Amino acid sequence: MFSIRENATLNRKKAFKPEQGECAMVSAKKRVLDTLTQLTEQTDAVTTMAIAEVLALSRSVTSHYLSQLLAEQKVKKIPGRPVRWQLIQTTPAVANTPLQLHALQKIIGANGSQLDNIRKCIAAVKYPNGGLNILLTGKSGVGKTYLAHRIYNYAKETQVIATDAPLKVLNCADYANNPELLSSILFGYIKGAFTGALHNKTGLLQAADGGYLLLDEIHRLSGENQEKLFTFMDTGHFRPIGENQRDSSASVRLILATTEDPQAVLLDTFRRRVPVNVHVSPYEDRPLDERLAFIRTLFHDEAQRFESNLQIKPDVVQMLTQLKPVGNVGYLKNLIKVACARANTREPKADAKLMVITLADFEGEDIAFHDAGQLFSTPMTIAQNMPLHLPNDQQQVDASTIQHFLTTHPHPTAAASRLMIQNLAAQHRHEPIQRPILHSLHQRFYNQVVRHRFGLKSTSEYEAIFFRLYAQRVVVSDEQLKHLQQEVANNYPRSVHVAARFYTSLPILDRNSHKLLAALLACCISELVDEKIPLRCLMVAHGSRTATSIQSVVNQLCGTYLVDAIDMPIDTTIDQLIVEAKNVVDAFDTANGFILLIDMGSLSQLYRQIKNALNGDVLVINNLTTATALDVALKIQSRLPFDQIAEHARNDYAISAQYFEGFAKGQNIVISCMSGLGISEKLRDIFQEVLGQQISLVTMDFSHLQQSVRANDRSEFESTLLVITTTNLPKSFTIPNINIYDLLTPDGQVFLHDVLKPYVDQPTFDDLYNRIVRFLSIEGVTERLSFLNPSVIIQEVETVIYKFEHYYHVKLDGKIKLNLYMHISLMVERLMTGAGATQANDLTPENTQEQEFFDVAKGICKPLELKYHIDINGYELSLLYQLFQAIVSDGDTPRIDS
Repeated sequence: MFSIRENATLNRKKAFKPEQGECAMVSAKKRVLDTLTQLTEQTDAVTTMAIAEVLALSRSVTSHYLSQLLAEQKVKKIPGRPVRWQLIQTTPAVANTPLQLHALQKIIGANGSQLDNIRKCIAAVKYPNGGLNILLTGKSGVGKTYLAHRIYNYAKETQVIATDAPLKVLNCADYANNPELLSSILFGYIKGAFTGALHNKTGLLQAADGGYLLLDEIHRLSGENQEKLFTFMDTGHFRPIGENQRDSSASVRLILATTEDPQAVLLDTFRRRVPVNVHVSPYEDRPLDERLAFIRTLFHDEAQRFESNLQIKPDVVQMLTQLKPVGNVGYLKNLIKVACARANTREPKADAKLMVITLADFEGEDIAFHDAGQLFSTPMTIAQNMPLHLPNDQQQVDASTIQHFLTTHPHPTAAASRLMIQNLAAQHRHEPIQRPILHSLHQRFYNQVVRHRFGLKSTSEYEAIFFRLYAQRVVVSDEQLKHLQQEVANNYPRSVHVAARFYTSLPILDRNSHKLLAALLACCISELVDEKIPLRCLMVAHGSRTATSIQSVVNQLCGTYLVDAIDMPIDTTIDQLIVEAKNVVDAFDTANGFILLIDMGSLSQLYRQIKNALNGDVLVINNLTTATALDVALKIQSRLPFDQIAEHARNDYAISAQYFEGFAKGQNIVISCMSGLGISEKLRDIFQEVLGQQISLVTMDFSHLQQSVRANDRSEFESTLLVITTTNLPKSFTIPNINIYDLLTPDGQVFLHDVLKPYVDQPTFDDLYNRIVRFLSIEGVTERLSFLNPSVIIQEVETVIYKFEHYYHVKLDGKIKLNLYMHISLMVERLMTGAGATQANDLTPENTQEQEFFDVAKGICKPLELKYHIDINGYELSLLYQLFQAIVSDGDTPRIDS
C-alpha cells in the first residue's frame, strides 16, 4: 500500500552504481537492506517498488535481493497486493521513547492509541527534502482536519517550515461535479484560458508554496486531476490552465483526507506517491481514558463559553463513554452543546456558578450506545479554568524506573519486584490523584476483585500506584515482559490468576501495559496468597452475581484466595459459560484434584465440556450454597486430602455429590434413561439397596451420556463395569452396556449375572433381578406416574404405538412396547408439569428422514396434545426419533406386509 517518493536530487544521490562480482552483489543487497531500514522508520511496511524507486533499480532486481534477505531472516514479507516488506528487529525496541510532540500534544491519544500515528506524522514532517505526503483516513467526524492543522503547527514549531508558511485547505467535494473548475482552483489559470478568464489567477498550489495544502474528501478528485497532481508530486512543477509553454514550480507538502477506502477510490499511481497513511480511529473504538478525555475537553469548552463550572452526573458519563456516534466526535460535540444549552435554561439553580448536566438534558436525542454495565459512580467535575493537558514527565520517570529495574533484574524475584513498586508508591504518596473519574473505576474494580472476591483485604496499599501505572500506560520491551511473565507463572500461578482476573475486568487502555501490570501485581500480592494449596475449586451459579458473591464471602472469611467463581446471568448461553470456564480452568493445575460446585443439575454438563483441561480427579457437588462452599474451602485450607473431601461431600451434604474419575471413583455402574433422571434414580436405588457400597452407582442425564458415547473416550470409563440405558448404544462404544429391557430376556439375565458375579452371591443376585423385573412390568410403569390416570394413558399410548407400527410396517415385541409405554407416558406427564422446560426445546431435524418422522409423529400424537394441552417440542421428538430409528433399522425387527 505504501510507496515512497524521492525527488530527483535524492534519487541521484541514492542511485545504484553497478559494481563487479560478489562484492557488487553484497553491496547491492546491503543497500536494499539499508533502504528498507530507512523507509520503515516512517511507515509500517514498504513495497518492492518503493525500494526500487529510491535505489533506481528495477523491480525484479530489488525483489531478488529481498528474497535473499528473507531467506537470511533479516526481513519479513507481508502477503497481499502489493506485497510489502518489514525489517525484522534483532534488538528489543526501547519502550516509552520520549517524543517532543509540541502542537501534536493536543491530539487526544497522542501518548496512547494514536502514538503510532503521531510517530508517522512526525517522521513525514521531518523527512529530508520537503517531507513526505500524508494520507489521513477515517470515518466522518474523527478529527482528520484537526489533525492536519496540528501537523501544520508542529512543522512551524519545529522550524521545518517558516513560521509564516501558509496552510491552504480545499474540500474536493465542493467541486466534485465540476472537475475543470476544481482544476483551475488547484493549479490556477492564465488570462484567456477559457471564457471569463479575464486575468491570470494563482492556484492553491502556488498559494501554498513553502507550506501545506490540505485536500479534504480527496476521493472526490477526478482521475484526470489525480494524474495532474501526482505529476506535481514527482517533479514539483505544474502548469496553470491554459499555459502551454512554461512550467510553474512550488514546494508544497500535501495532506490528503478521505472517509473512503483509498484502494477503491484513488488511482494506484496516485496512492504510490503518498507513502504515509494515517488511519484515525473512530470514537467508539478509542480506549476508555481517551473517550473520557474527549468528553472532558468538550465540556470544558462549554464551561468556558457559559462561564460556569460543570458537574456531569455519573449516568451521563456512562452514557457518553459507551456512545456509538455516527458522526463521531463531531456528533458528540453537538450533543454536548445541546445538553448544556438545556441545562442552562433549567430553573432554579442551586448554585449560580455551577451547572449540573443530567440524563434528562439528552432526552429526545436518537442515541445509540453499548450496554457495558454501570462503570461510574462519581460525577465528573469541570472547572472552567482547569488545565486539560497533564504533563507526561512523571509517566516517563515511572516507566524508566521499571525499565531500569527489569534491565538490572532480568529474572526478578517477587520480593525485589514488590520492593520496587513499594518505593514507587512512596514517591507518589503525597501527590494528588489525577483523572479522578478513571481512578474511581479502577479503585472499585480493585476492591471488588482483589480485596473482596479473592479475600486479599490487606492489599489496598497497592491500588493507587497501580492506577498511576495503568493511567500512564507504562510498558517495557517485549523481552523484559517475557522474562517477568515467565518468573511469575513458574513460581506464583495462583497470584497470577488473581491479577489476571482483575485486569480482565478492567477496561483495556493498552494491552502490553495490562500484561506488565498483571505480572507486577502478582509479585506484590504473592506474599498474601498461599501458592502451596494443592486443590482447585470453581463455583458456577445462575444469576448476575450469585457465584461471585458466595466467592467473596468464602474467601474473605477464610482470609485468603481459596475458591473461584463464574456467574451465569440468565441471558448467558451454556456455550458462553463453557468458554469462560475453560479459560479459568486452563490456568489451573488440577493434578491434585478439582472441585466443581454448581447450583443446578443442568450445569453438570460443564464437567463434560471442560474435562480435557483437567488432569486429575473431579468432585462435582450439585446445589451450591454459601455454607457448602465455606465448608469445602475450609477443608481445602486445612490441606484435607481430596479423597476425604469427596467422602465428606457424599456423607455430610444433604445434596447430590458425585465423585468422578471418569464418571466415578472406584468400580461403578452408570445408569442413564431416556425418559429422565427420575427413572435412573429409581433404578439406582434398587441396585444400591441390594449391592450396598460395593459398587458406585452414577445416574446421568441421557444427553450427557450421548456426548460421552460419541467421544468414545475409554479413559472416562476406565472404572465403569457397566452402562445401563433404555436404548441400544452403538457397537463402536466398547464399554460393556445393556438396554435395561434386554434384562427381561434370558441372555440379558446371564449378562448381568456375569458382570456382578465377583461382587454378589446367587441369592443376592436373584433378589436384585426380581426387583428389576417388577419395576419394569406394566405395573411398574404405572407406579411412576404421579398425576395421570395409568389405565387411561396406557390405552392412549397403545393407540399411538399401533399407528407407528403400521406407518413403519413393523411388529414390536413386548420388550420394545414396554419401553415405549414408559417413555411416552412419562413424556406426556413431563410436558404437562413443565419438568422438561430446561431441555433444548428448539431442536430441529438434521436430515430429511428425521423431518419425515417429526411430521408423522406430530400427526400421530395430535390427540395427546389436544387432550392434555401440551406441545411435543423438538427435543422430545428427537428422543422418539432415536427410539424408532433404532427399531426400524434393526434387521431382526419383524415386518408387517404392506
